[in-house]
Amino acid sequence: MASTPPQTAKQSSFKQSISKSQTSTSKLGEMLRKEGQITKEQLDEAVALSKKAGTTLVRALTALDVIEPENIVSFASRQLNLPVISISELMINPETISLVQYDLAKQHMVFPVRVAAKVLTLAMADPTNTDAIEEVHNATQLSIKSVITTEKDIVEAYKKYYKISPEEYQSFFKKIGEESEETGVEIKEIDDIGSLVSEAAEDVEAGDEEEIKDELSADAAPIIKLVNGILTKAIKLKVSDIHIEPYEKSFRVRYRLDGALYVSLNLPLQIKNALVSRLKILASLNIAERRVPQDGRIKLRLGKKQAVDFRVSCLPTLFGESMVLRILDKSNLNVDLGKLGFSPENFAKFNKAIKNPFGLVLVTGPTGSGKTTTLYSAVNALNNVDNKILTAEDPVEFNFAGINQVLVRNEVGMTFAAALKAFLRQDPEIILVGEIRDAETAEIAIKAAMTGHLVFSTLHTNDCPSTVGRIIDIGIPGYMVSSALTMILSQRLMRRICAECKEADPAWDVERDRKKLIEMGFFEDDLKDLKIMKGKGCPACQGKGYKGRVAAYELMEVNESIKQAITAQLPEDQLRKVAMKEGMRTLRQDALSKVRAGITTLDEALKHTVHVKEALPQYLLTPDELTFENGDMIIKEGNTDTTFYQLIQGSLVIKKAGAVVAEISQPGEYFGEMSALMNKPRNATIISKGKSRVKAFPGDKLRETLENYPEIAYKVITSCLFRLNSADRKLAEMAKKLAALQVKPVAGA
Repeated sequence: MASTPPQTAKQSSFKQSISKSQTSTSKLGEMLRKEGQITKEQLDEAVALSKKAGTTLVRALTALDVIEPENIVSFASRQLNLPVISISELMINPETISLVQYDLAKQHMVFPVRVAAKVLTLAMADPTNTDAIEEVHNATQLSIKSVITTEKDIVEAYKKYYKISPEEYQSFFKKIGEESEETGVEIKEIDDIGSLVSEAAEDVEAGDEEEIKDELSADAAPIIKLVNGILTKAIKLKVSDIHIEPYEKSFRVRYRLDGALYVSLNLPLQIKNALVSRLKILASLNIAERRVPQDGRIKLRLGKKQAVDFRVSCLPTLFGESMVLRILDKSNLNVDLGKLGFSPENFAKFNKAIKNPFGLVLVTGPTGSGKTTTLYSAVNALNNVDNKILTAEDPVEFNFAGINQVLVRNEVGMTFAAALKAFLRQDPEIILVGEIRDAETAEIAIKAAMTGHLVFSTLHTNDCPSTVGRIIDIGIPGYMVSSALTMILSQRLMRRICAECKEADPAWDVERDRKKLIEMGFFEDDLKDLKIMKGKGCPACQGKGYKGRVAAYELMEVNESIKQAITAQLPEDQLRKVAMKEGMRTLRQDALSKVRAGITTLDEALKHTVHVKEALPQYLLTPDELTFENGDMIIKEGNTDTTFYQLIQGSLVIKKAGAVVAEISQPGEYFGEMSALMNKPRNATIISKGKSRVKAFPGDKLRETLENYPEIAYKVITSCLFRLNSADRKLAEMAKKLAALQVKPVAGA
């Protein structure tokens, strides 16, 4: 970037003192219009909004979704030949901050960066704002040098250096016109929804109902009001799903709040067809078709600008059509990566993976585990003017400016695989595939990741190691999987304890339940100062003790060790072992860390995750079983073999120099391990006493077994010590007998 001379502002002749190389007499809006970045109508609308709301033109333009803040910065930098900076990456001298009062900085959205040779470097969101430069010059009596940054960067600097309050900080991010919307059309909360149910029931006559009658009833005012009441109540309560379910003798509405279902309404049976027909009309579905499933969408407008979408699924059941409505409220969508609940270690790994220029990132978990939110957050973090982003989704739940989203429609041939093929001809940097369902989609995604594209997708698997096996089972070779994969993230959603009524859970006592807690997955060190919390229940959480949800994550970063394991197609349990050695925390471990932090309850952690105990290798799971008859030799003194054994049935005798020194009779006892440990010939002979059965294990695996499997190591060592003690006692008894024979008087002496 070419260096630019400082801007000098003098009160008497301010405009003449501004260097032509740094500013232009044209205002920023006009510059954007002339260059075709925005239209005249968009500029006029933004100017009117900025005057009405008393805010900057830059903020008005971004609030109207006319242009992205980063695009404004990039454009102004090119046009005015000014450098772009990031204040967050700089260390600002407190004396520099004190030169410009906060009120003045806030008024013009500027921030003082540094002072050198009587020149103040001033970060600005709008560098064509000559009034700002003049007023800062008058306040500081310094020459002004402009640099450009985003409004968000300036606000973050206000928070860090001016120490503004949280309320003041949030005021910068409040939507323009939000105050007027709040006093506009408000969602009416229905206090007496029971009266609507009664009206609807009276309007629909009991008995057999014909399709034409249901259609007429669906347009009747009571049914319309009841359906609107069900939908608006769900929005008010911030539920995620509405379940409308007919049974033989009942008809009920359930809401899913924070992942848990509860009954909201019990409705009379006679209105079920009319209510379902009304919802079908709203979702543009065929109300006469009751034999096959149907999918649709409802858009409900609340106020002037707020709109909530409902994804509708209709399923024929034995006693009528069951309907599930997924609420898609963009105002409740959190796509801030920093607020998804990652631990610092996982957050760093996740950020590293999504900032790779190419590779495949997979997010796995069951339906409703938050995969879409995680993917949207990742893609949104990468959404800037430098990246071409294409997504294939079924369905498109939310739309984002700057991202090209494609709706998958299998009925017309627009499958995930077809969309992916077309994407590769669209010159994208980033591709999001809603789900890998078949071999064709998987192959194209893998090849795209190997040829310079960053690909995001999902799979329905239980954890990270099983995801690798699933892709290989689909038909992708292990070497291709290891080359393309950069990260796998598995997740579950757990309910968050209500902050208003959080208290210690008396059901758990750490000392009393220590053994049980360790079996659940806690480590000994975790139990120090452990306090398990729960929600008591209060009006804020509707007496449930939970409010909101938090995710548990299992993140497997595909490094060289894991790539080698994938290429070798190690079994799932062995791959998990390698990943854990490389730093992967399992879902249960991450969930328990949130229990220790008091974020969720132990019950939630146990409900949504499983404790995966380390699986044994094949040589320990399926060893050879040998049967010996009475007198058969199992181990011969002086031999150099290293096989070690475990007694299953029967008993054995140990002989040393021809004398019996010990017996092995306890089932499960190990023997023959000393040669493998000491790398020396056998020092005793072991013979079957009667009929016996033993398991034989390879001696070259003994050290690995002792290092990696403490339970087996404990049994081996215990068996060895018990046998040595027995041998010592036997030798002591023999020594006593020999001593007795030596001191016995000889006859005739």
